[in-house]
Amino acid sequence: MQELTFKKKVSKGSRFNQIYVPKHLENEISAGDEVEVRLIRKKTELYYSKSAKKLSVFKENLIKGVFASLKEFKEVSKIFLIGSFLLEKIDFRDIDIILVAKKETKGLSEKAYNKLINKFNLKFHVISISEQKLSHLLSICPVTRSMFSTYISNKEFVVDKNTSIDKKHLQFLLMLPEDALELDLSSRMFYDSLRRLIVVERFLENKPFGFNIVKSELIKSIGQKLHEKIKNSRSVSEKSIAVLRQEIMSKLAVINGMI
Repeated sequence: MQELTFKKKVSKGSRFNQIYVPKHLENEISAGDEVEVRLIRKKTELYYSKSAKKLSVFKENLIKGVFASLKEFKEVSKIFLIGSFLLEKIDFRDIDIILVAKKETKGLSEKAYNKLINKFNLKFHVISISEQKLSHLLSICPVTRSMFSTYISNKEFVVDKNTSIDKKHLQFLLMLPEDALELDLSSRMFYDSLRRLIVVERFLENKPFGFNIVKSELIKSIGQKLHEKIKNSRSVSEKSIAVLRQEIMSKLAVINGMI
């Protein structure tokens, strides 16, 4: 008998899984016949966080390609894409990937990074973290929670609403802004410091701190022009640095008073 094969999506019925036979084979395959189904390629799903806006077809296809390429790493339980690639149409610095593994896996980030840049020839930033550590950081770390305020994942995921205050961790987060008061840093570091301070303050106040909320507050405090300069790592005057440091000092005073 001639071997008959066909490729079809499995359609899930209300009582059992159904496979629809192509019309040109309906005389060859009848009810009661045994057929063999072989999975050729697993469909890649994208799961948007509530705050994530719908991306272009190009970006979605790129993300699907990234997720599909990383499936070979069996130790990875979830993959997240975060950062400016989701938030900016074209003005993104790189493509941020977070790999969540069942346990700490040495060299995972480097292996995944090399695979991605060799396949896509794009700039990626890849970090890996264990499930346990991610869960802990999401409960105590406003910066981590801010990163996960907008994401696309290969699996369904919801950030736990429960948080706790860890004074030592918050003091650790304040080290960068404190350095900005004394050290000669790039303008981008001032941008990162101020954003971090806004996130920490709003975390302590139990207020939302999504990307656009933090952006609006920062622009309100230092102005649109200076915001664009430090965001894009452009040089700024000594007078502007004094303005930035004064804003950092004010934020630090408020936060230290709360913790």
